[in-house]
Amino acid sequence: MTSTERQNAGLKGRVSARSQPMFHRVLAARPGTVRDTLIEIRKRFCSEVSDDTLGRLELVLAEVMNNVAEHAATQLGAPDRSQIPSIHLSIVLHESGLACAITDDGVALPANCVLPRGLPIIDTEDLPEGGFGWYLIQDLTQALCYYREGNRNFLAFSVPFLHRATNP
Repeated sequence: MTSTERQNAGLKGRVSARSQPMFHRVLAARPGTVRDTLIEIRKRFCSEVSDDTLGRLELVLAEVMNNVAEHAATQLGAPDRSQIPSIHLSIVLHESGLACAITDDGVALPANCVLPRGLPIIDTEDLPEGGFGWYLIQDLTQALCYYREGNRNFLAFSVPFLHRATNP
């Protein structure tokens, strides 16, 4: 038996892995770096994914990564931003959407962040600057999960493709 035959014999009954577009970066949690990363993601997936899906992905990732950039360093006791957290980001295209995994070494999320939310109560005369982030993240993703292990936060979710109903 040749080496190729031995390799193939060991693979009988196994599904081979498909090659799918992927994206992976390790970046400093700085607003400019987040913006540049979002541009790179759009370039990576623009020929594979609709503008609608990319727009939803960008909105979610911008909210998550900018929150790390805005809040983590100052909460870590570095108001001069000398301790910039790192963000590890992986995105994989799969048949029903884009699967994302983000880890960072910032502070833990408050427990109420990942609880199901509705839109905040809005006074149209005095619109708030924030308060919409976790609602948007939950509304635009599926299979959202978070946990903290050691000094790292782990967040995973999927941004699904939208399937439009067809008229009969």
